[in-house]
Amino acid sequence: SSGINAEWPLRPGKLEEKVICDADCAGEMQELMYSSCCVKRAGERLSTESMKGKYVKFFKNIWRFIYPGEAPELKNAVNRFMQMFRPASFCGAKTDVYREMNKQCNAIKA
Repeated sequence: SSGINAEWPLRPGKLEEKVICDADCAGEMQELMYSSCCVKRAGERLSTESMKGKYVKFFKNIWRFIYPGEAPELKNAVNRFMQMFRPASFCGAKTDVYREMNKQCNAIKA
């Protein structure tokens, strides 16, 4: 074991949840992180199952250049990290700002 907590740099935790989902600031965060429907759509594409698998493969390939030993299982860490690119589901009932943007973007596409 390398002694490295592989999930630490990747796991969205309390900090990310407070920053992205806080009802008082979610509107500004939405404008900053998802400034347009195109940016929102890019985040969703980056967090597809296919892309998640590619990220895991990438991290495993570069792991040996950064840390000694075999890479730990990274799939769960990558999955949790990618949840932030889908803030409507990541934040759940804490704010409706992201769900409203989803509705607006879907209406534009229709």
